[in-house]
Amino acid sequence: MVNYVRGILGAGGASSGNALTRREFGRLLGAGTMAFGAGSLMGGVAPARSAPVRGGLLKIALLSQSTNDSFDAAKLSHPGDYIRCTSLFSYLTRLDEQGKAQPELAESFEPNDAATEWTFKLRKGVTFHDGSPLTGDDIIFSILRHKEERVASNAKQLVQNVKEVVADRPDTIVVRLVEPDADLPEMIGTFQFTIVKNGTYDFSSPVGTGAFKVKEFSPGVRTICERNENYWKNGQPYIDGFEMFSIVDHVARANALLSGDVHMVVDLRGPSIDEVAKSGVASPFITNAPRYTSIQAAVDIPPGDRQNLGLALSYLIDRERMLKTVLRGNGVISNDHPIMSGSPYYDAALPQRALDHDKAKFHLAKAGIGNSRVELHVSDASAFSVEIGQLLQREAAGVGLNLNLRREPADSYWSAVAGKRALFAATFNPRPTYNMLLNLAWKTGAAWNFSHYSNPNLDAMIDSARTTPDEAKRVEIYAGIQKTIHESGALILPSFISFVDGVSNKVQGLTPIPVGALGGFNFTDRVWLAD
Repeated sequence: MVNYVRGILGAGGASSGNALTRREFGRLLGAGTMAFGAGSLMGGVAPARSAPVRGGLLKIALLSQSTNDSFDAAKLSHPGDYIRCTSLFSYLTRLDEQGKAQPELAESFEPNDAATEWTFKLRKGVTFHDGSPLTGDDIIFSILRHKEERVASNAKQLVQNVKEVVADRPDTIVVRLVEPDADLPEMIGTFQFTIVKNGTYDFSSPVGTGAFKVKEFSPGVRTICERNENYWKNGQPYIDGFEMFSIVDHVARANALLSGDVHMVVDLRGPSIDEVAKSGVASPFITNAPRYTSIQAAVDIPPGDRQNLGLALSYLIDRERMLKTVLRGNGVISNDHPIMSGSPYYDAALPQRALDHDKAKFHLAKAGIGNSRVELHVSDASAFSVEIGQLLQREAAGVGLNLNLRREPADSYWSAVAGKRALFAATFNPRPTYNMLLNLAWKTGAAWNFSHYSNPNLDAMIDSARTTPDEAKRVEIYAGIQKTIHESGALILPSFISFVDGVSNKVQGLTPIPVGALGGFNFTDRVWLAD
């Protein structure tokens, strides 16, 4: 794939600035993507072949959608939700190609010396789709709503450190924190923190300040949006609108791209990557980032409550085979915790797990499973989970584990299966910092703590990792986090997985952002369709 990869996040360096974990992000994803890219992927973002032009309907095919599809960013759970929200709404900040926060609705932002208070100066002249002006009250509500019980926000864990948000002047708001956080601008530039009108709780007819308005919305079926002619970025968006729907079958999705029926698809697989690369009409679009699909054990649902069952499974996954044959080299081996090698916080001293039938048998005996059938729930909704399940099942037979795969429907997987069965697959998109990811997925009671794992010591380490200024101490803390998760038996994480999408050569202006597929799921106001 050396010569035909259209877009790839290259190796970045440490970023300058006043933020500890901004530096972490540059090194985490910079060093990490170097490990991804070396040998198998090379290149840079392809230059645009034309100046931006207006017009055309962009068609996007996703892997899955759901009847729970939403415009409420507090509830979003999959790529379709992300793209809808980034298209209809704006954010105070926006993440760039290095994952650093850049001004968006906030034209500037700065912390106090202790990073316990952040001041955001608001952009003037911004209006909502209904013509009403953006005010400081809208910003205050949009941040603090994630604390409200009635909202039941997936981001509730992230705003626990927010003490108050106040209007300093009509065009200035101040966010005061309980403890220092140098990464607040990155946090509020992530998917959940859309800016909505003050008092909005009903999102059936969404009103934002984003580049597009809703024209048609059928949850689980399709979304059609049209240009907001009064968008605050002059001349944008370029496309007239976009249509988004799902094609679950991987081959059919790639064929739709090659035939010109769609312009963008997520998650190219296997031979389809080569077919797209050689087609002359489309190209693979690769973003290297610490995305992962894991097998998780719900520790409060039998037999997921048997720690040794999870540990046995961790020795039954052939990680090398997964990387080479399933991912075609587009990833990096993991060690049953969510921190990627190449990060300054990665603990290389923690023994790397590998396929080992003897160790698997040892833990199975301790688990006391015997000949009982163990159900593992997988789905096309969780990228590569079917393949991971098949690799586990292949090895399980050799150690006497009766592992049965249950392939669940994609459209209801996240609402009806993940976190509600003893053993299941889960996919996590990256966040600008590991601390943000850990807060969302591993803190007690977090919305995406699908394993229901609760460990006060782990909670305390996650908090300390955010607030500790001493770099050596932070390395120690992150080592403790990795060891705790590695030994929990709640997570079998064989490898990190690059985003490999497909994009028509007609689509211009797309750049990889290392928090998601297709420009970090935030691209509709930037791309155009060339003739």
